[in-house]
Amino acid sequence: MRRVLIGHMDCAVGRRLVKALYHDPDVALVYGLGSGPTPSFLEPYQEKCFYQRLDLAKARHLTGFLGSERFARARFDSLILLPFGQENAAERIPGKVPALVSETRRLLEAARRDPRIERFVMLSSAFVYSPEPGNVNMMAEEEPLSFAADGDSRVRAWIDADLLCQNELKGPELCMTILRAPAIVTEAGELLHCPPLEYGTIPLGYDPMISVISDRDAARALMLALHSDQPGVYNVAGREIFPASELLRPARFGPLPLPRSLFGAVALVSQTLGRGRQQAHDYQRYGVVLDTSRAREALGFEPQYRVELRGRGGERQLDTVRYR
Repeated sequence: MRRVLIGHMDCAVGRRLVKALYHDPDVALVYGLGSGPTPSFLEPYQEKCFYQRLDLAKARHLTGFLGSERFARARFDSLILLPFGQENAAERIPGKVPALVSETRRLLEAARRDPRIERFVMLSSAFVYSPEPGNVNMMAEEEPLSFAADGDSRVRAWIDADLLCQNELKGPELCMTILRAPAIVTEAGELLHCPPLEYGTIPLGYDPMISVISDRDAARALMLALHSDQPGVYNVAGREIFPASELLRPARFGPLPLPRSLFGAVALVSQTLGRGRQQAHDYQRYGVVLDTSRAREALGFEPQYRVELRGRGGERQLDTVRYR
């Protein structure tokens, strides 16, 4: 019977994961940590799911919990880390280490100290890869990671945390599983973990292809990793792939939405006026499409939800529908 500790439970993927763990007869305890108030979605699952408000970005908070009697009594045997915390620069450890990296390091140290903890699962990102020019970049797990000096700081934190977890693959203490997921689509149609779309436009002359995955399938992949005896790095994604321009929210000029055909011009004007980034990063230019064959063969992962784009213009929205 698994006893699971979840970092950053108070997020969309955490909601899906809690529901799946609650209904899993092989899970006896689910204990979540998060920086916000107790999530309302926990109410139906209080029989074996618990939550503690704790800012993992603050070193003293996390260290205090890991050394507490409550942590010892829980007798966790599995840790799952969801990288959805808010960065708190004032609480960084010496050397300006991002919060996600320091959280990952401390949780790994706690897992090494406690012989009862035998599994560690981390949800990483597909944007750790270094894409290259081409119509489609089919990324396998062996592809090089992006270490661009001028890269996105959050992506660099994902890479550093990913590398910390990779180091544990060499040792016998933990069954370590790293899941690299693309843009995550929530039930409300929001996109998580998708840096190329967060700048509002795409560079002129580019329209990269981007893999997506529903939050339900991301949670299911975490469940499969939790119960798997095959540690390693695995890509997980849905079957759908979209051009970045299709996923962007419509740009607006005052109250009026702009046609998608003008997105490139908006990006050029924005860059000329100094409102955009001086240099577009590779994952804004070139697509990130995942090869998920390893996860299918080793974990048995197959997406169960289709991501659909509905409506036109300002009414466009993403939706997830279960495959029949």
